[in-house]
Amino acid sequence: MKEVLTEMLSLIDDPNTAPEDRATYMHILGGLTATLKAIQDPGVTPQDRAAYTRIVKAMTDAVKAALEPPPQSNAPQGPKWAMKSLGETGAGLEALHGSRSAPEDPKDRKEIQKRIEEACNALRTVQDPKASPEEREEALKKVKQRIQALKNVQYLKLMKEIKRYKPSAACVETVENRTRQVGWSDGSLWGLSGPSCAATVAAGASQEKTELHALLVCMQRNPFSSCVDYVPED
Repeated sequence: MKEVLTEMLSLIDDPNTAPEDRATYMHILGGLTATLKAIQDPGVTPQDRAAYTRIVKAMTDAVKAALEPPPQSNAPQGPKWAMKSLGETGAGLEALHGSRSAPEDPKDRKEIQKRIEEACNALRTVQDPKASPEEREEALKKVKQRIQALKNVQYLKLMKEIKRYKPSAACVETVENRTRQVGWSDGSLWGLSGPSCAATVAAGASQEKTELHALLVCMQRNPFSSCVDYVPED
């Protein structure tokens, strides 16, 4: 852990680091730091502390693998590809711990924790030379699904319907960011449940006989993680 944090700080301070890469490293550092603070919080539940500890370990291992890639990397575009994906995951962790962006319902927090932990484990496995070809292939499939989440057919359909209710730019940006950080569909619904989308969700929920009516009504009444079944089918 200390080694990874030190390396991230060094890369951030390096004047030769490209701005895009620096932003990636800052998100990784920010995500790990925020999670470490949560682990040390005396008010955090034992279950959350255990989940955050697993996430920190998995993410640290994945970052170390990206910093020192094996001779035959399974990443489609090499180690930089893996690091960029870790940056998105780090941004998701920052949002998970943010005072304004953290899910309010414990069920939702647990679901996002689960998705982030799965992402870190997949990134770790895909770079692990000791993993079997089958394990790396399955992990790579999961990573690709997350990276390509903004091109997911169901996500595009959701956003097309959401835009009928003239959402604010902040709402659209939030949904896009959470989808990029956590994936489809939990990330998308997390973004949609935020304050910037409240008016949009209310407008959609008031429109009966539309594709999103059941989903948006559910999101008004329940944790967003319990509304996945209401997402319109492809």
